[in-house]
Amino acid sequence: MIWWATVHQMTRRLTRELAGQPPQSRWTGPPPLPALTSPDRRGRVLQLLATQPWRAWRGKELAAILGIENVNSFRVQLSQWSHQGYINKIGPALYGPMPTST
Repeated sequence: MIWWATVHQMTRRLTRELAGQPPQSRWTGPPPLPALTSPDRRGRVLQLLATQPWRAWRGKELAAILGIENVNSFRVQLSQWSHQGYINKIGPALYGPMPTST
């Protein structure tokens, strides 16, 4: 059991490192969010997604940060933006920035 747990933990660490994600912190909270300066909603969402490009954001989290009360209509808007190519839909109600081409 100990060997299996060690292999599992090391695999997670290597996967995070190869993906370019920062190491998972144990005692600190999430990094502070920047001041969102864009005048429109889509610009603020793009700024927010760009702050942590490795993270998958839930529509509910984005709505709470932006102070949006009608979460369902906001999710529809996020889905539209993903179809238009502004943001990346990773999974059900999970969004991230569009991958940059290198």
